[in-house]
Amino acid sequence: MENIGTGPAAQNGPPPRRSAAGRRHSSAREQVLRTVEAQRSPVSVAAIGRATGLHENTVRGHLDQLLADGHVTRARAAADGRGRPAWLWRPTRYGPASPYAALAGVLAGTIARTSPDPAATAHEAGRGWGAQLAADLPETAPPATARDVVTDAMAAQGFAPEDDGEQIVLHRCPLLEAASRHTEVVCSVHRGLLAGLLEGAPGLDGGRPEVELLPFAAPGQCQLRLRDAG
Repeated sequence: MENIGTGPAAQNGPPPRRSAAGRRHSSAREQVLRTVEAQRSPVSVAAIGRATGLHENTVRGHLDQLLADGHVTRARAAADGRGRPAWLWRPTRYGPASPYAALAGVLAGTIARTSPDPAATAHEAGRGWGAQLAADLPETAPPATARDVVTDAMAAQGFAPEDDGEQIVLHRCPLLEAASRHTEVVCSVHRGLLAGLLEGAPGLDGGRPEVELLPFAAPGQCQLRLRDAG
């Protein structure tokens, strides 16, 4: 059951956060974010609307922007046989990323020009990055699933992930320019990141699957597919 607190209570506390573009959240957007953050489990648009007093369409608009900025993520509710399941929303474990896109582009170009095996070099660098992220993960009770860990990590890095139950869709690439110029290098870094993350994540519920990254699998998105190792 959703643990919905009162909307006005969510307005108290620290100053409003900012979007990825640096704009300060409106009071309504911050209220939606704090309401989601206050829950012990993923929460629906309808429940957020009830808690905040905002119209559901208004809530959806704020959630879509919070998703794009990396503050929240979403996954489909379990199917109940009555149409398409609703989205359930939860906060990411981290704030939105501060992308260093220009630096990443320079580094990707350097690897592409100087390494005898750019993909392998990039993958190893990404694996180290993922291991660092994993080292910062707390052990949770109950243990987090691999899907949750991957979704949270990609949200933290600015990819605006969406778990539709079959795959994790990445709606945004914070390194799009670098990925367009040096696809093999940038995507290999991200593959390594995911490998290092899952290798080092503590106590995963359900094991450690392999993650397949499909770059530019559809217009405006990349896709991640998790499958059992071995």
